[in-house]
Amino acid sequence: MTIKIKNRTHGQALIEYLLIFSFMTFIGVNMVKGLGKTLLSSVGYLGYELTEQFTVGVCEKECFFNGYVNQEKKQ
Repeated sequence: MTIKIKNRTHGQALIEYLLIFSFMTFIGVNMVKGLGKTLLSSVGYLGYELTEQFTVGVCEKECFFNGYVNQEKKQ
């Protein structure tokens, strides 16, 4: 009497695709998080620099740059 065992590999490809998809999703989510942090810090720095440039332009003396239209005139 012989017992034949059938190997069932029908679902193996599905499991492999799910593992690959979940791994790629994990990497993609972490990349988006990192990019978001980088953009947040760089945009914040840009906003700070623009604020400094625009506020320095409205001074009476010792201005960083004398070409601003809204600069106060010396009397």
